[in-house]
Amino acid sequence: MNRTVVGIVLACMVLYFWGFLYWGMGPYKTQIWKHTRDDATAGAALREQFPENGTYLVPGFANDEQKREELSKKGPVAMVHMIAIGGMPGMDPSTFIYGFILNLVVIVLIALLLRQVATSLPTYFDRVKFVTLAGLAAALLIDGGDIAWWHIGWQWKLYQAFYAVSFWILTGLVLGWFVRPKAA
Repeated sequence: MNRTVVGIVLACMVLYFWGFLYWGMGPYKTQIWKHTRDDATAGAALREQFPENGTYLVPGFANDEQKREELSKKGPVAMVHMIAIGGMPGMDPSTFIYGFILNLVVIVLIALLLRQVATSLPTYFDRVKFVTLAGLAAALLIDGGDIAWWHIGWQWKLYQAFYAVSFWILTGLVLGWFVRPKAA
């Protein structure tokens, strides 16, 4: 158990640093995300049309089916996520705390999953491969599902999927060393 705890702590540190590099220095802000012509005007229109935090679909399901189909064909069709209708800091420090907690919870779950199957994965490579395949499956379902079902731009979802898979690979590389089958 002590080996697993050490692996979890080390994996948390590695993944926190990797996330800082990936999201802090990545090209998504300038090469993947689109930009409005005028953020102030766009913000005012968003505040007027989307009055509370939440996810909106335009045209929405409040329309009857025929009207929604008509509006969908005419366009635009959008999914809007209102995050902070009243504003928030450009970089909220609590994001780092929540991110660390999320990493910790996910890494603990991966460690528990790995412990459950460790006897079937006798080599380090087997354990890394198992975690990597689980991460690939999760990213394909989640990010691929957003592309297939919600028509979210593949460039953004591919960027997120690459991070998710790299998270699982790095976690597998660390935990695969510490979470081993019990010696006979």
